[in-house]
Order: sequence, then C-alpha cells, then structure tokens
Amino acid sequence: MKSDVMGIGAPINKEDMKELLKETKETVAVDVNNKRIFSVADLWHVQKQHRTTATMMRRWLN
Repeated sequence: MKSDVMGIGAPINKEDMKELLKETKETVAVDVNNKRIFSVADLWHVQKQHRTTATMMRRWLN
C-alpha cells in the first residue's frame, strides 16, 4: 500500500483507480464453531481492571 498522502481535491490517476477497485479474495474462517462467549464474569473483570487503572492514574497525576 502506498504511504504518500493525497488531499481531498487531488486527482487520481488510472493506476491508482485500478488498485482501489481491484477485487480481493475472501478468506474463510477456519475455527468458526469455537466461539468464546462473553460472560458476566468477563464483564466484571474488565470493569475491575478499569477501576484499578483509573485509581492508579489519579494517584500518579496528583
């Protein structure tokens, strides 16, 4: 992918247009049946980590 930046009004040449419109092949997920369920315990753990991080940040900033 190109790393140069174009503005809103910059013209697009034919090669760039072809690259943008090029079809990409779809990849198929291999392990679809092994989904992890986000449980109440997982939510509690995320919230607990957030509270701990926020407390530490408040202490660090003061």
